[in-house]
Amino acid sequence: MKANELMIGDYVYNHRNWECPIVEIHKNSAVVIAKHYGEEEFLLSDLRPIPLVPEILEKNGFKKYNELYRLDIAEGVFVNVDFKSKEPFVSVHNTCYRATPICWYLHQLQHALKLCGIEKTIEL
Repeated sequence: MKANELMIGDYVYNHRNWECPIVEIHKNSAVVIAKHYGEEEFLLSDLRPIPLVPEILEKNGFKKYNELYRLDIAEGVFVNVDFKSKEPFVSVHNTCYRATPICWYLHQLQHALKLCGIEKTIEL
């Protein structure tokens, strides 16, 4: 992972295999501070992305339709995660935007939601 691939609030695994959210990214991009039972500093090399899996989606209210998972946010605003293709992708729709990025990892889903103005806290 690279520092420019991360945003505040992204969930990642640290070298102890703990899930932790990013709370600060140093300007020198060498150290990421993540929170888990207190604050600790981790090198980027200590962090790895959390794979986007159906269990995480289901825990966060996504409903399964064949190989597609859907979350209705409001009327006309919804998120689809499609695992049917070789590269899983997310389709985020709201009244102004439609985004369909490739999403292998949880932080990529978090970015797609944020970029489309959808405030959704992900539970792990």
